[in-house]
Amino acid sequence: MKHPREAVRLFNKTDEEVMQQSDVLLNSFQENKDAFTARFPHLADPFVDEWGECIATARALPPDYVAVSEQAAETSALENLMEQGRTHFQTIMLYTQLAFPNDAAILRLFGQPQYNSARNKQLKLPILLRMLRSQVSKPEYKDALIAKGLKPEDIDQLETLAQSIVFQNVAQQQAKEDRSLQASKRIIAMNAVWEKMALVCQCAKLVFLNDAARYNLFLLTDAEVPKKEDVASPAASN
Repeated sequence: MKHPREAVRLFNKTDEEVMQQSDVLLNSFQENKDAFTARFPHLADPFVDEWGECIATARALPPDYVAVSEQAAETSALENLMEQGRTHFQTIMLYTQLAFPNDAAILRLFGQPQYNSARNKQLKLPILLRMLRSQVSKPEYKDALIAKGLKPEDIDQLETLAQSIVFQNVAQQQAKEDRSLQASKRIIAMNAVWEKMALVCQCAKLVFLNDAARYNLFLLTDAEVPKKEDVASPAASN
């Protein structure tokens, strides 16, 4: 089965540079529209409106740094919860050592040997916290821990933190996916602007063959005008 190809920019400029250039060339095209349409009828109306719509669509999409900021915020929140989870686990271990001094079997039962491998893993730490809550909730352990100062809400907090980490991890992953989707939408929208602009510049080579000033006005020097056969279909395979 064929796999869709990722959207790739057709130009070697920044989006902002392309938008600015497109605005300028659209105005210049409108000023010289009669000359263009005399040689290329397909550039007659509604071509100008279509070009303007492409520009408006691209400009309405937020820049990538907005999605980056949102993703960073979700990541920061997740890291904060992970730190809380690690701290709370170690707190329970402290009370465990007070309630069951030198009892390696209890520490193993409560998951201390798994801590180092799980402490930085968003998927593993919640499992460890929930397992710990299951064990310390048993009367034979809970009563001894509370006698040493552990509070019942500290036990409940293990589940709260585990659930919060799971939910925040999902939020972080969603932010990453949203950024990828927004980036793809922006590339597609910017390519549409570029293609309109590149088409006009290509036609201008003939329209202004004997007019150096206008010829140079519509000359693209920073990137090759994309040829139809070079533009891969979004559904084409590698």
